[in-house]
This record gives sequence, structure tokens and C-alpha cells, in this order.
Amino acid sequence: MKEVKKIFAFEDSFANLAAYEKLNFTIEVADAINGNFYVEADMTDYGWLSTLAVLEDCQNLGLEPTLQFGKDFIDWENAIAYADTKAAEEEKN
Repeated sequence: MKEVKKIFAFEDSFANLAAYEKLNFTIEVADAINGNFYVEADMTDYGWLSTLAVLEDCQNLGLEPTLQFGKDFIDWENAIAYADTKAAEEEKN
């Protein structure tokens, strides 16, 4: 069974929501009263190179989502480096 791999964020900025929509993230209402949304790209069935590409697209659009792999949550500051390392390991195998 594959470990869960996803990129997600909680957002209240409509500009950021539009950027996530451009990247084909799913968008759900998290808290309607406070105008908070949950955005997610499920990368479980994709390789690490694809995950890295999505994270770099996020960076180019000024977004700062969290990366989840299994039970680990990797904050934005470390997400691209983490995905890059995993992509390199994947390429070796």
C-alpha cells in the first residue's frame, strides 16, 4: 500500500485560491463562517519528480503549502528540498 503523499494548505486569500485552482488543486470550504478553505493536490499516485514540479509551481505563484508524506508533515521551508531529495533517491532506484 502506498503512503499518502499530498500538498495542502488552509487559505483565506481569494488570490491564493485562484492560484491553487490554476494548479488544479481541489478546493473545499473548511470554515464557511470565517471564509477559510482547504486546498489539496493528492500526489500519492505520482512520483517525486512530479511532486517537486508542483511544489516549484507553488513557489513561482507565491504559495506556501505543506507537504505530507505518510504521517510526516513537511513545512513549506523544507518541502522543496525534501521532495528534491526523494526525487533523486527515486531516480537511483
